Amino acid sequence: MKCMMLAWLVWVLGGVPGFAADITETLPNGLKVSADYRPAAAGSPTLLVLHGFLATSAFPAVQTLANEFSAKGYGVLAPTLSLGLNRRRAGLACDAVHTHTQAEDRAEIAFWVDWLAQRSQGSIVLVGHSFGSVQLLDYVLRTPSPRVVGLIGISLSYVGAQGEELQGDQLKRAESQKTEGATSLGRYNLIYCHGNYTSTAEGFLSYANLGRTEVLEALRKNRIPLIAIIGGADQRYAGDWVNAMQRAGVRVQLVPGASHFFDGTFEFDLLDAVSLALIEMKIKP
Repeated sequence: MKCMMLAWLVWVLGGVPGFAADITETLPNGLKVSADYRPAAAGSPTLLVLHGFLATSAFPAVQTLANEFSAKGYGVLAPTLSLGLNRRRAGLACDAVHTHTQAEDRAEIAFWVDWLAQRSQGSIVLVGHSFGSVQLLDYVLRTPSPRVVGLIGISLSYVGAQGEELQGDQLKRAESQKTEGATSLGRYNLIYCHGNYTSTAEGFLSYANLGRTEVLEALRKNRIPLIAIIGGADQRYAGDWVNAMQRAGVRVQLVPGASHFFDGTFEFDLLDAVSLALIEMKIKP
């Protein structure tokens, strides 16, 4: 009875601005996926906020953004990518078995954008943290919804930014295994997983091929407004990364002293930076 009552409340209040609902939907492949949804008033824009590598919508920066911009009158949808798991609610360890691919993640992003477009009337702004920014960029270069009007990349990252050891050798080995049709698991260096990212060659390559060169090329090809927000004390990039993005046509907001995660008091600077980005894009609730 309590479960039925809760479901009824979510159905009734799910369209009420400011009401936060933990929703569950079913992907075409049958997996159950969840999202934190806070609808906006009719016609107001919604931010789709995506977590970083192996994280969830419960990540602190994601929740900070959801709370702040929902209170300001924006809608917010913060999904958790399944990464091939049914009802995933927790972050994944590097040494877990990873059989998911970027193509599957991209399909889930498209699923949530379409889901949102069916339930709201306003424009959609994509907001990603770290590698989530790259995944959203990959989505907008394909067949994005016409409702998507902007992308804000917080700590916009690329594979190899942290100097993963033997990246070149691993890529060659994985390419060879993929060509041979191998489905066995291997251990790889990927983002912050140093030698213990456990995946198939195909799964590993789907992410590893989003390196610096590929991301810069994607930024040059991008045709929607894009603003990158970068912490001045972020040590995860080469020293010329900001300049390289700017040369690719990206508007960069640099937040002095902030780390990759905009933790501590820098969360307020992050909120200010996202607010400024929305103003520059002329996106108002």
